[in-house]
Amino acid sequence: MRRPGRRRLLRLAGVLAGVLYSGFALDWVLRGFEGMTHVVSELAAVGEPHAVLLRSADGACAVLVLLVLPEAGAALPEGRWRRGVVWGTATFALGAAAAAVVTAPCGPGVVCDAPGQRRQAAVHDAITVASDLGLFVGVAATWAVTRREGPAWLHGTAGWVLAVPGVAASVVFGAVTAAHGPGWASGGAQRVHIVGISVWLVCLGLLAGRETGDQDVTWRSPHREGRPG
Repeated sequence: MRRPGRRRLLRLAGVLAGVLYSGFALDWVLRGFEGMTHVVSELAAVGEPHAVLLRSADGACAVLVLLVLPEAGAALPEGRWRRGVVWGTATFALGAAAAAVVTAPCGPGVVCDAPGQRRQAAVHDAITVASDLGLFVGVAATWAVTRREGPAWLHGTAGWVLAVPGVAASVVFGAVTAAHGPGWASGGAQRVHIVGISVWLVCLGLLAGRETGDQDVTWRSPHREGRPG
């Protein structure tokens, strides 16, 4: 059985990873409760007042996710879905770290029209998209593997994260941005997306910090009880 202290550390690591990924909230406080309509990646651009803090938070989040990932993966039944969770989440963590290095080239309200700036913005955006896709591939794989065998709390959270932060918030953000809509709408949608990812990182920590042997009970599906074989 895994030591209680180690389980607590894994759970704490998941909580910290979730808090760090939503670093925009700290930036908002430090700015005097202003700037919630800005694109989050622009807050970490070189020259922004809290850029180093935000980039460091993303890097630390990536490290914590990679630390809890082996135990979280081991808590799931073997098979292709577990591999999807592990590889998708690892892609997310590595992408988050890379995006903290290759930042958005310009802060809010700054025009980025130099060729080098456009290239950097394209690379940053591509890394961010790959990172997000990896995360939601992992969420979808978790939803699939827990659909019949539970645990119910993880399956339900995976469905919520896929539907609201994953699909709805992304669609709203993309549509409002393309239509040059109000900043409060795009900013709000993006932050719902980010907070949803943070919630999922906390769930990974809780999964990683389970007691050894919990799987024997947790993965028994109530729908299968009494069925032969």
